[in-house]
Amino acid sequence: MPFFNTNLLLDVERTPGTNSALYAVIGVVLCIVAGAVLVGLVLAKIRAARKPANWLEVNKDKPTKKVNIENVARQANLSAEEKRVLEATCKNFNPRNLEYLIRDKSSILDLFRKQYGTLRSSGTDDDKMQTFFEMVRKLDRLNDSLSMISNPKAIPEGQKLTYLDADRSPWTLTLDRIDNQGIVISIPQQLYASDKKPAPLAKFVMTFKTDTGSSYALLSRVVRYEEEKSGKFILIASSNSTLTAAQRRGSKRRSLVVPCKFSSVKPIKQGKTVNYEIAEKKYDGRMHDVSTGGCRFDCQIPIKQGQYLNVEFAIGDGKPFQVIGYIVMTTKGTEADGAAYILHIKFVDIDISVKNKIAAFVYDYN
Repeated sequence: MPFFNTNLLLDVERTPGTNSALYAVIGVVLCIVAGAVLVGLVLAKIRAARKPANWLEVNKDKPTKKVNIENVARQANLSAEEKRVLEATCKNFNPRNLEYLIRDKSSILDLFRKQYGTLRSSGTDDDKMQTFFEMVRKLDRLNDSLSMISNPKAIPEGQKLTYLDADRSPWTLTLDRIDNQGIVISIPQQLYASDKKPAPLAKFVMTFKTDTGSSYALLSRVVRYEEEKSGKFILIASSNSTLTAAQRRGSKRRSLVVPCKFSSVKPIKQGKTVNYEIAEKKYDGRMHDVSTGGCRFDCQIPIKQGQYLNVEFAIGDGKPFQVIGYIVMTTKGTEADGAAYILHIKFVDIDISVKNKIAAFVYDYN
C-alpha cells in the first residue's frame, strides 16, 4: 500500500490564499444581505410615512411646494396650461400643503374663489378664464374621488338613507350602527307597521348622498325587524351588502328657481357647420338647475326628446342670456313640483362668456 504523508494534506487545507478568498466571499455575501435588509427597512419606513393617513396629517400645515403641485396636477390629469394656472394660484396665495388641501372641499373652494377674484380684477380674457374653470372642474372631481366611500362599513352613523317602496313613495331611514348583527337601520314607525316595507330576506335598495355631494346606492337584504327597548323601530340588513357610487355628471350643477323662456330651433347644416334658426314664438318655463353643460326646467308643453330649443334665463347680475340645447329626456312632473313636464337639456351652442358666467354661479364665486 502506498504511503501518504498526512501533513501534506493538512498543509493544502490550511493554504492561506484559499482561506482568505473563502472568507472574503462570505463577507461580501453577508454585507449584501445586510445592505438589502437595511434598504428594505428604510423603504418600508418611507412608505409608511408617505401613507395618506400619516404623511398628509404630519405635513398638512406645511406650505405648498412644487412637488405637491406636480402630484395634484398628475392625479387630476391637468393639461400644461391648467397646471400653470394652478401654480399661479399657489404663488398668489401660498396655501398650506395642496395635497392635503385638495381633500377639504370648503378650503379648496375658498382658495379658487380668491383666484377668481384676482383674475376678474385683472381683466382676464374669456379663454384664460375658461382654462381656470376647467382646472377647477377637474380638481373638484379629484376631491370627489378622494372622498369616495368604497365599503358599506365606512358609511357614517346617522347617514340619511332613502328607500322607495313599490309605489315609488320615498321613505327616509337612518343608519344607526353597524355591528355583528349587520347594518342596523332606524326606520319610521309608519313604515314598520305597514306592508310597504321590504319583506324579510328580500333584497332592497337604499340611496344616499354624503356631505361631499357624492351619491351612492346600497343594495342589501333584510335579515329581520325589531322594536328596541329605546323605542326605535329597526331594520337589520345583511352586512354582506353592495355599495355602488352613482356616476357623476361631467359638470357640477347648482339648483335654482328662476323663470325662463324657450323657443323651438331648427338646426341647418352647411357642410361641417351647423347653424340654428330660432323661432320667434316664446314659451314660459321654470328653471330647476343649471351647469356649464346643460340645464333642467319645467313647462306645460309635452315636448319630446330629440328636439332643439333656445333657452333664455338670467342668473347672477340679472342680465338674461341665451343658449341652444338639445332635449336628451322629457319626464312628467309631480304634484310636489307643480310642473306638467320637465325637460333635460344638453347645451350644444353656448358662448364662452356665458359658460364662464354659469361656472362662476355654479361654484358660488360671485
